[in-house]
Amino acid sequence: MQNKKQFWLGALLIFIVSAFAYLPLVKNLGYLNDDWYQMYDMLVKGPSFYHEIFAIDRPGRALAMIPLFTLFGFNPLWYHLSAFFFRMMGGIFLFWTGRMLWRDRNLFALVTGLLFAIYPGFLSQPNAIDYQSHILALFLAMLSVALTVQSLLVENLRNKVLLIAGSILAGWGALSQMEYYIGIEGFRFAAIIMLMWRGDGTFRQKVMKVIKASLPFLLVAAGFLIWRLFFFESARKATDVSLQVLQVISSPLTALWWLNYLLQDFFTVTLAAWTMPVYQLAFPMRLKDMAIALALSAVAVGVVLVALRWRGEKASEAEPTHSGETLFLSLVTMLGGLVPVILVNRHVTLPDYSRYTLIASVGAVMLIALLIESLARRGAQITVIGILVSIAVMTHYGNTIRSVYETKATRNFWQQVAWRAPNIEDGVTLIASYPNSPLAEDYFIWGPANFIYRPEKQSNNPVVVRLPAAVLTGDVVNQIAAGSGVETPLRRGNYLERDFGNVLVMIQTREDGCVRIIDGDAPELSPSDADRLKLIAPRSRLDAVITDGESPTPPVNIFGKEPEHGWCYFYQKADLARQRGEWEEIPVLLNQALDGGYYPNDSLEWMPFLQAAAIQDDVKQVREMTKIVTADKILGIQVCNLMTDFAQEQTLSDEMKSVIEQGICK
Repeated sequence: MQNKKQFWLGALLIFIVSAFAYLPLVKNLGYLNDDWYQMYDMLVKGPSFYHEIFAIDRPGRALAMIPLFTLFGFNPLWYHLSAFFFRMMGGIFLFWTGRMLWRDRNLFALVTGLLFAIYPGFLSQPNAIDYQSHILALFLAMLSVALTVQSLLVENLRNKVLLIAGSILAGWGALSQMEYYIGIEGFRFAAIIMLMWRGDGTFRQKVMKVIKASLPFLLVAAGFLIWRLFFFESARKATDVSLQVLQVISSPLTALWWLNYLLQDFFTVTLAAWTMPVYQLAFPMRLKDMAIALALSAVAVGVVLVALRWRGEKASEAEPTHSGETLFLSLVTMLGGLVPVILVNRHVTLPDYSRYTLIASVGAVMLIALLIESLARRGAQITVIGILVSIAVMTHYGNTIRSVYETKATRNFWQQVAWRAPNIEDGVTLIASYPNSPLAEDYFIWGPANFIYRPEKQSNNPVVVRLPAAVLTGDVVNQIAAGSGVETPLRRGNYLERDFGNVLVMIQTREDGCVRIIDGDAPELSPSDADRLKLIAPRSRLDAVITDGESPTPPVNIFGKEPEHGWCYFYQKADLARQRGEWEEIPVLLNQALDGGYYPNDSLEWMPFLQAAAIQDDVKQVREMTKIVTADKILGIQVCNLMTDFAQEQTLSDEMKSVIEQGICK
C-alpha cells in the first residue's frame, strides 16, 4: 500500500510540475513553422492527405495524425494539450520503470521521471502539431520499455505474454513515428542485462539468461529494420540508412567526425541542456515575463518540497546507490540515443536541433539523478533538485513566451495584409519579412497567405500552392534582382511554381509598426530594413494586389480575433485607397485615426497621408507632416525623392511643388 501511495504521489508531482512548465501560456500558442503547410493541406485536401505528406520518409506518422486531426481539427489548443499529456506520461512511465528496476531507490526514480518530463534541452514543445509525432513516439517508447521491465518481473505466464506483446506493439508504434528512436533499444537491452545479471550464477549462465530474456524484444528493432531496409524506400537522404553507411566506406574521415559529434553531444545533453537554453531563452525576457517565470519556478519548487515530505522521505534514510548499474544504464542509453542521429549526419545543437536530445535525455537525467543521489546530505539533494526544476520551468516559460510572441507577430502581420489587400493575383511569388522572426522555410509565408486567400478545396494531387513564396537566400536575392528565374519544387505533396520575375514584397520592420506592401516603382523603405530587402524592393509588383472587393476575414481559430482597429488599420486602408486612387478617402481615415488617439511609430507610415494632402493642396497639412518625416535625415532623403517623383506624376499646384522642393528637399 505504501509503495502504491508513493507511486501515485510521484505521478501527481510529475503532472503538476509539468503543468507549471508547459501550460501557463498554452492558450496563446498558435501554428508555428511546419504546422502551416500541414494544416493548409488539411484545409484543401482533408486528413487522408497525411498519407501523401509523410509517404517519402515516415508513412507511419499518417496513422497518428489522421485520428488526431479528426479529433482536434484546426484548433491548435488541443494539439498543445495532447503534446503536454504525452510528454508528461512519458515522464511517469520512466518513473515507473525506475521504481521497478530499483525498488529501494524511490527518490532516484522520482527525480529521473520528473527531470525527464521537464527536460529543458527539448525546445520544440510549442511546435505541437508537427512535433506531435516526436512526442507521441517518445511516450510510446517509454511505455514499451516499462512493459518490458514489468514482463521480466511477473511470474504469471499469461500476464507475461500480454506485457511482451504490448511492449512490442508500443515499440513498433514509436519507431513508426521516428526511425531514429531505435536508439531506445539501448535502454531496453541495458535494462534487461542489468536485471538478468543480478543474483547468483556463472558468467555463462547469466549470458544465457540475458539472451533468453531478450529474444522476444528483438522483434521490435528487427521487425522495423527488416521493413525499413528491405521493403521501404526512403525518398529523403537523411533517413536513407544505406546512403549514410556508404559515406563511411567512401570517406573514413567521416567516422572521425561522427566520434567528434558524439563527444560534443554527450556534453550537450547532460550539461549544456541545463545551462544554454535558460541563458538563451529565459534571461533575455522582458522584466514582466521574467517575474512571472520566477514566480512559476518558485511555486513548482515549493510543490516539489511539499511532495517529498508527503512521500515520507526522511533525511536519515540511506538509500543504496547501485552506482555501477546506473552508470552502465545511463551511458548505454545516451549512446543509443545519439548514435542513430549521428549516423545520418545530424547532431544535437541548441536550440535548432533540440529534438535530437529526446532519447539520449533518458540516460542524461539518470546520470544527473545518480549524482544527486550520491550527495551525502538530503538537504543538498533537495537543493540541487530545486535548482534543476527552477531552471527547467524558467526555460520552458521563456521558450513558450518566445513562441507566443511569434504567434502574435505572425497573426498581426497577416491580419494587416488582409486589411490592405482584398485579393492577390495567382502565381505571384510572395516575399515577406516578419519583425524579429527569421523565416527558415517558404511555407511560413505561403501557408498563412493561402489560408486567407485560397481556402478552396482541391481535388488534384499534389496540392497546387497558388500563392507561392520564397525565403531570401543569397541565390533567391540574385535571381529576383536579375528579374528572372523559375523554380518548381514539389515537397511533401505540395507543388509550387516560383517566378522570381514576378514577386510581391511585404515588410514589417518592427513589432509595433505596420506591414508595408511595396510598390517597386516607388519603394518606401525604412532605414532599418535589411539590405537584401532594399535590393529586391524595386522588383515588387504592387499591381499583383487586386483592389476590387472587400477585405477577407482570416479564420478566427487560426489567426485569432481581428485586432483593434488602431493606427495600422487606418494606415492599411489609406494605402489601399492610395492604390485605388481614392485620394479623398485618405484624409477621412487620418481624422478617424487621430480622433481615436492613434499615431504611427514609424514616420514612414505618414506617406499615404502626406501624398493625399499634396493632391488636395493642403499646404498646412503637408508642412506639419514634413517636420515629422524629415526628422530622420536618411528617411528625409528618401521622402524627398519619393515626393519629387510624385510631383512629376501628379497634377500639383505650384505652391505645393515649392513646398516639396523647399520644405522636404531643402
